[in-house]
Amino acid sequence: MGIGKSRGTSPINVNDMLEKVEINQQIETEKSEVDKLLVEIREAKETLIKFNEDLEKAIAAESHIEGELKAAVGSCDNIVNCICNAIVKAERDTNFKATITPEQLAQLRQLIDRSIESWTSVLATHRAEQTKLIAEHESNMRKILRRNEGVWLSNFWAKVLAFSFLIYTLVAFLYIQIKT
Repeated sequence: MGIGKSRGTSPINVNDMLEKVEINQQIETEKSEVDKLLVEIREAKETLIKFNEDLEKAIAAESHIEGELKAAVGSCDNIVNCICNAIVKAERDTNFKATITPEQLAQLRQLIDRSIESWTSVLATHRAEQTKLIAEHESNMRKILRRNEGVWLSNFWAKVLAFSFLIYTLVAFLYIQIKT
């Protein structure tokens, strides 16, 4: 849409002008936003530079502390060695004098006697239980043998039985071989 003034002048296009104004406003707002971002970036850069300097100082301090700790470890080793040497020397050079009175010996004898009595009673109880278990086992074995449920072979008869099984197996094997 155009507004015409006269024939000699060109018509003014209002739509183009409004679009240019809007574009200019948009450019200005974006420009202000970019300026704000630039300011934030510069502040972040300064902060990073400050952190970097602090980190370099911390690294230098850490290196210094590491050297001091190594020196302290060496000193601790020397201190421990000196203490150990002093203990060994004190043990070697110290004489201990110990005395035992007759009352203490009597008390020790009483404690030993009580201990022996208690162990004797425990062993007697254990022997009685073992005797009881053996008697029960013998009774069970007699019952089994009376009913002919068990077999007992001496070493001689066990050998005879094993030998006869071996001969029987060999004879059966030879018989099968001859028949086939």
